[in-house]
Amino acid sequence: MKALLDFIPLLAFFYVAKTQGILAGAGAILIATVAVAVIHLMTQKGRLTKQQVVTLVLTVVFCGLTLLFHDEIYLKWKSTVINGVFAVALLVSVLIGKPLLEMAMKSVFSLTKSGWNKLTLAWVGYFILMAVLQYYFAFHTSEQTWINFKSYGWLPFMLVFMVGQFVILKNHLNPEITDDKSKK
Repeated sequence: MKALLDFIPLLAFFYVAKTQGILAGAGAILIATVAVAVIHLMTQKGRLTKQQVVTLVLTVVFCGLTLLFHDEIYLKWKSTVINGVFAVALLVSVLIGKPLLEMAMKSVFSLTKSGWNKLTLAWVGYFILMAVLQYYFAFHTSEQTWINFKSYGWLPFMLVFMVGQFVILKNHLNPEITDDKSKK
């Protein structure tokens, strides 16, 4: 349910940007992102995850600047910057010996320290790829192509990456999880 909520701002942007233009789309994604954050706050005991906070803050900043200055350049930078921030945060976590993915998913997967580092670095690569693609489509394609990619064009990349992760990680599920499911 949580992941589906996160698609609402993209759907709002796609519809409004296609029908009323990018500036109106910036307003739509801003309002939808704040609304989704409020829903997350209500369903997550008054707390947002770090990823949700980063996304909310950067969306408010970039969409706010877009609307304030009536310039779509800020909105075009938003996804590139968000993906870059996630890549840098994950990379730094590996460099300091505390992979963020281990802290977030150690109850789900049983990996060695090397495994956690490799998984985190795979996500660094994914976020770098997405930042590069977002930049390319924002600044080197038509407005309609960028709107399409920003709204749904990135999905095949995410699906391929996630399926690849599943194939690799399915044999590393935490035994406590698989034991609990087999008892039911």
